[in-house]
Amino acid sequence: MADKSLTPEQAHHLLDLMSKGEGFDEGMDAGVALTLADIALQIDQPDRAEALITHAIQLAKDSEDNDQLAWALLTKARIVNDGDALKEAEDLVAVSEDDWLRSAYNNQCGIHALESRDIPTAKSAFAQSLALKEALEDKVGQANTLYNLGEIAREEGDLEQSKEFHARCVDLLDELEDRKGMVNGLAILGHLEAVESNIDSAIVHYEAALEIAEAEVDFEGTVVARWGLAEMARAREDQDLELQHLSQVMTGFMQLGRPTPDPIKDRLNELADSIHGGN
Repeated sequence: MADKSLTPEQAHHLLDLMSKGEGFDEGMDAGVALTLADIALQIDQPDRAEALITHAIQLAKDSEDNDQLAWALLTKARIVNDGDALKEAEDLVAVSEDDWLRSAYNNQCGIHALESRDIPTAKSAFAQSLALKEALEDKVGQANTLYNLGEIAREEGDLEQSKEFHARCVDLLDELEDRKGMVNGLAILGHLEAVESNIDSAIVHYEAALEIAEAEVDFEGTVVARWGLAEMARAREDQDLELQHLSQVMTGFMQLGRPTPDPIKDRLNELADSIHGGN
């Protein structure tokens, strides 16, 4: 979308242009108001975003545009976590022929149910959203939904199902050239394999994550991947390799002028004592 290329200064200017004192430009329709609401959120203006959403809802009601009204209500539900707005959108979505709207509604229902710890409802909503996103060839949406389904399966202890969802997610992120997203997904797959003591498979995923993270200069991703590889070295009782990975993590924190997390320092001290006999 065009707003993603706006600088913060341009976004501020655009919002100011569309504002008229306490109100908004008379030529603004509901769709423009919702776009501006997202821009306002991106530049940390939540109050203005909420005002724009309220304006969009009123505009949609005045024009009797039920699809726009549903979009506005979904945006309100997403931004201010308003379950009532989501409920209000339900009947509008049910009669809509807009599959993008239906997909977004199911996705928001899944998020709301997940936050409420209603896991069965969340799974059902995400599954319905995924089916629509596949039909729409919405790869970004599919990746996000597969991630959510993978995390639900992981929490339920269904690791094979979780690995399947996360692997599909990583494949889509690869197609989308979302390299940092791939680092996170590969690290998750490494962890899932490690939980089942599949050390060789875990190492493959962690090494793939590390290669991408280093190429992308993704410090957080590099830390996660090296920590995972250190844990796999520990599982194999390879103290030298574990020390190598953890030392590189500590060096990275020092180069950035950031404190090394205590778990890493503690483990490095344990390794030093073990390797050097406490001397």
